[in-house]
Amino acid sequence: MAEKEKMLGVRKYEKTFSSSQEELGITLVLENGEDLKNAIKKAQQLGTELQRVLEYIKHFDPKFRMK
Repeated sequence: MAEKEKMLGVRKYEKTFSSSQEELGITLVLENGEDLKNAIKKAQQLGTELQRVLEYIKHFDPKFRMK
């Protein structure tokens, strides 16, 4: 995989310390963005499944019999 294909997010943080100093900065590159996206998708799917189960429990109609 090419370097550009691996790069999903780039963020540059800059801060000037004083007017006499040059502007310093740092660039962060997220290399495992696909892992994060997959984890988010999985969490969304689990959230949807949990919502269905909670709705089932909420509307559960218990049935009893005499022993």
